[in-house]
Amino acid sequence: MNVMKASSRKMQEAREEQRETTKQDFQLNTNYDETTDIDRTQLWEQITTVEPYESLTTDIDKTQQWQEYTTEEPTEKDIFTATQQATTPITSSAECSQIVTRDILEETKKEIINTILSTISLEITKKLEDIEGRLATLICSNDKSPSAIELSWQIYENLQIPLTGWLFVFDQPYNHRTRLDDLNQIAGICHNQVIVTATFNESISLATVGPASVLTLNTSWNQSQQFWQVYWCRKNGKSFGFSPLPSIRQTSADNEDLNSLLRLSWLLDQNIGGYRAGAIRSFADNSLWHKVIYCN
Repeated sequence: MNVMKASSRKMQEAREEQRETTKQDFQLNTNYDETTDIDRTQLWEQITTVEPYESLTTDIDKTQQWQEYTTEEPTEKDIFTATQQATTPITSSAECSQIVTRDILEETKKEIINTILSTISLEITKKLEDIEGRLATLICSNDKSPSAIELSWQIYENLQIPLTGWLFVFDQPYNHRTRLDDLNQIAGICHNQVIVTATFNESISLATVGPASVLTLNTSWNQSQQFWQVYWCRKNGKSFGFSPLPSIRQTSADNEDLNSLLRLSWLLDQNIGGYRAGAIRSFADNSLWHKVIYCN
């Protein structure tokens, strides 16, 4: 604004100087006479009339008014109107015609659940892969399995030592209908020795140790086969078991010496389970006593 005022002032001074020069020219004119004074005065007024200056002054005033208008402080009404316009939500002329139904909600819920489960599954898989990678880097100081505890081929009562190195391969309650196929399957796993036991509440009450071949014996009726200090029998349709003596009486299972604490006999390929653990017999409906076999 100051620049424009200075420019205007310079132009005015220039016009004044031009007017004075023109006036002097008129005075120096030797042909001047009073008869033409009126005409010259009119010409002088035309020359000294500065229309551009007045136009410039008008433009300057307009510019000043525009700046004053644009820099004017907004009123509270203007602020309220602008805020209302900014916070008014823009609504579409086309309203949503879709109705949210129970089926849509169920599909949305299933999609969310599937997404969550997929994310959890990926996280678990990643964690398992990390664990597997760490385990793969471990170096075992001794890659051999621990040696099985050595037991003599004899009959044991209330065996309480830990059976380190022995594999737990068979466990059925005494009322289980034991078959030849059960023993054959176990024989396919065991290739060295076996421990045949009768347990009560998971404690070994009666046990004996022998070669794995005792599981595939085919002894005659009321006959036994000796392995070290133990006599074994396995007769299809009768029984499987062991005894401290060679005498066996297979009426169905072994009923020889009913008071003996060292005889074990399981009914084999019959319609009921049982039958004997030491001096305790029957067990047809008993699930507390179990038939258990280990091997190494």
